[in-house]
Amino acid sequence: MNRTAFRELLTQRVLFLDGGYGTEFFKKGYKGAVELLNVNEPRVVEELQRAYAESGSDIILTNTFSANRIKLRSMGIEPYIEQINRNAVKIARTACGRSKLVFGDMSSTGIFVEPFGTLSFDEAYKTFSEQATLLIESGVDGIIVETMSDLKELKAAVLAIRDVSKDIPVIAHMTFEADGISVTGTSVEIFASLFNDIDVDVVGMNCTLEPKEMLPVFKRLSERCTKPISVEPNAGKPSLKGGILTYQTTPEEFAVYMADFIELGANIVGGCCGTGPEHIKFMTNYLGTENPRKRAVETHQFLSSRTQIKAIEPFLVIGERINASGRKKLQNGFQEMDFSEMLNLARQQEEEGSSIIDVNLGIEKLLTEKHFRQAVQELDKISSLPLSLDVQNADFLEAAMREYVGRPLVNSALVKEDHMIERLRLIQRYGGMLIVLPMERDIPQTAEERFHIAQKALKIIQNYGIDPERILFDPLVLPVGAGNDYHVTTNTIKLLNEAHMQTSIGLSNLSFGLPQRESINAAFLGLAVENGLNAAIMNTKEVTTMNVLEGALMLKGKSLVKAKQTIEDELVNMIIKGEKEQLMAFTQEQLANHDPIYVSQNILADAMEKVGQLYAKGTIYLPHLILAAETVQPAFDYLNGLLGESQVKLGKVLLATVQGDIHDIGKKIVGTVLRSGGFDVYDVGKDVPAPDILDACIAYKPDIVGLSAMMTTTVEQVKQVSDLLRSHGIAVMLLAGGASMNRQLAEEFGVLYAKDAMEALEICKAFMEKKRSSSS
Repeated sequence: MNRTAFRELLTQRVLFLDGGYGTEFFKKGYKGAVELLNVNEPRVVEELQRAYAESGSDIILTNTFSANRIKLRSMGIEPYIEQINRNAVKIARTACGRSKLVFGDMSSTGIFVEPFGTLSFDEAYKTFSEQATLLIESGVDGIIVETMSDLKELKAAVLAIRDVSKDIPVIAHMTFEADGISVTGTSVEIFASLFNDIDVDVVGMNCTLEPKEMLPVFKRLSERCTKPISVEPNAGKPSLKGGILTYQTTPEEFAVYMADFIELGANIVGGCCGTGPEHIKFMTNYLGTENPRKRAVETHQFLSSRTQIKAIEPFLVIGERINASGRKKLQNGFQEMDFSEMLNLARQQEEEGSSIIDVNLGIEKLLTEKHFRQAVQELDKISSLPLSLDVQNADFLEAAMREYVGRPLVNSALVKEDHMIERLRLIQRYGGMLIVLPMERDIPQTAEERFHIAQKALKIIQNYGIDPERILFDPLVLPVGAGNDYHVTTNTIKLLNEAHMQTSIGLSNLSFGLPQRESINAAFLGLAVENGLNAAIMNTKEVTTMNVLEGALMLKGKSLVKAKQTIEDELVNMIIKGEKEQLMAFTQEQLANHDPIYVSQNILADAMEKVGQLYAKGTIYLPHLILAAETVQPAFDYLNGLLGESQVKLGKVLLATVQGDIHDIGKKIVGTVLRSGGFDVYDVGKDVPAPDILDACIAYKPDIVGLSAMMTTTVEQVKQVSDLLRSHGIAVMLLAGGASMNRQLAEEFGVLYAKDAMEALEICKAFMEKKRSSSS
């Protein structure tokens, strides 16, 4: 099926997806890599897919959720990649014939993409491209990418699929926590704003949440996404008794909830973990044929980074100071891959009130693509504001946009068709907005000439298929000190505003070479706002200019959105911002009045506990937490070096992902947090059999063993490890976590449960405190 036919089908009625695969195979006694069933026991897969088809599913997914090369390699079955994917399509087609649509199922590699993991964007892209090629060549009707928690990895997957086929229907899903934010700190709104641009046919969410938890999160998607939307909730929380896996949400309850999703505008509904053919059958019978509901969607424009989203309205303040032009020290830093000053400037401009920050690395002939990729990664690590990318070389610009997580602003394009088309191509492919300069070769001297060229640009933009709302026109600010008349710019703003064309200026150009620049900039900005200006690249350090902007907006009945208040604790702020050098200097200062143990346990560890509390409250997100742990670790190492043999650790923790499970992202995060919290951590890897965990306990003699079980099909291994250690008299506290674990299961298995890294740290600290008290 091509995209046109699929989109037409979505306008006619709500479509039904099938349900869970891994959990259904687990119920039937199959464990481990269920994708290998495509090779070894195809009839088992075919029977399940036929059951889903007979239950009323319009779309049957292939049994290829983890069938990308990286995942298969981690499971030790990489050589079967082609057989698994090609057989999967044949099996699905045999199960449902041509009466149903067969969509190839793709998901995460299980490794975070840089900068929070070891996987490069290009490696992720190649991995997804390979799997997409196998599925598309084998004859799927479409592709779904689901259960993605990292927006960057999802972007890599979708770009790869789209490069394999321009005409294959694509559904893109993320998975969110109950607060509507993914584990990597991306909100539903950020996801929607980017994927309104990215070339997919349907946008949605699945997994993690049961229907009642997912409803309010899905509502937020329905209010922001301009494309058809889909949803696959879990069937509640899992329970495992006597080796039998059950889920709390009954088929009847599931069906009633799915009606609520349709009322919110869902075009495709189905189920994820725990939903079997009985859930899908009850849903399709209960709902019957439903027409898609019309949705009222937020149409304002937003720019975003991984964790922050900023509206163009009421005014977009673009911080200008990351600009190496004429700044030799900053230019040299960039050439040497030293981005410390860039990060300082990013933090300062955020505190001063910037909405987004412009990034100009200076003389581009001195740089390479690597410089631009690294700059974007470094800003991503500190969860910076959204970026305006001021990059002239088209290859460098594409490298930056490829690496960027979120919806950027591209600064800027000339109205020369090749120059503008190249940048339109980039925002069409990677998402974002564009500033257009209304000039071809020479700068037009009158407002009317500038407006005429802007209208010419608008026609090119519309013919290219880009929404004009994604464009800001620069009315061209020229230095008044060189005899230029500022009225030409204000008149151009007025003409563009009357034609409903958004505008942005480079404010500081006005006062170039003059004294009292701040006063001149402030006065002109007030005039520009009065004439309808929407955005300005400006120096947010100029207090007068910022105050005048705020006043000018107030006179128009608008108010500037204030930046979030900085965290009051100076030490915590330093750690969250990743200021390693400042933290090390602070640590050394404290040694003048305290011994190393006191500084470590009563100052740094206390600060990290406060960081954890901010994370638990949702004030900061995973990127902040990872950065904080990385920032504080050198200081802890320095203090431990001073202590030598007398250094004190809170305790020893052994970490492992259980046998059959190759996910270790969450486990690594727990390890990072525990180390920064004062524990010795021994990570023995993923897919670790119970006897090997026993051997590791004998070797390392830990106080605590932490087990990760992300997959429902491997959760029973937690109990096996628990039983084995107990039977051998290993007196350790057992702690378990992961997507498939919950408190009820933990209680059944005789272990403690931690929902995230910070709760794990709290539990471990409390246990060691109790252990020390009982031994004293």
